[in-house]
Amino acid sequence: MPAYTLRHEAIQYDGANGQHIATEFLGDVELLSDDGQTLTIGIPVWPGTQPLDIPKDYYVLRYYGRTFYQAIPPGDFEQNWVEIPDPPAA
Repeated sequence: MPAYTLRHEAIQYDGANGQHIATEFLGDVELLSDDGQTLTIGIPVWPGTQPLDIPKDYYVLRYYGRTFYQAIPPGDFEQNWVEIPDPPAA
C-alpha cells in the first residue's frame, strides 16, 4: 500500500546562514537575533510573536512553501527523516 505525506524541506543552521533561514527559507517568521551559536526567530502567534531559539547545527523544517514547521537536533533529524528525490517532471 502506498504511503503519503506532506512535502517538508530542511536546512541546517550552521551559524552563518541565520539571515537566509529567517528571510528567504522561511516566509512567516521574524529574525530577532543571530550570534552564530543561536538563531532566534519570532513565530507569529496571536496576538503577537513568540521567540524561538534554534541552536547551531539544528535543522529547520518548513512546509506549505515557506511556513515554519519545527527545529530539531541533528541526531533526531538523522534518525527520523529521510531525503527523497523530487518526482520526475511530467
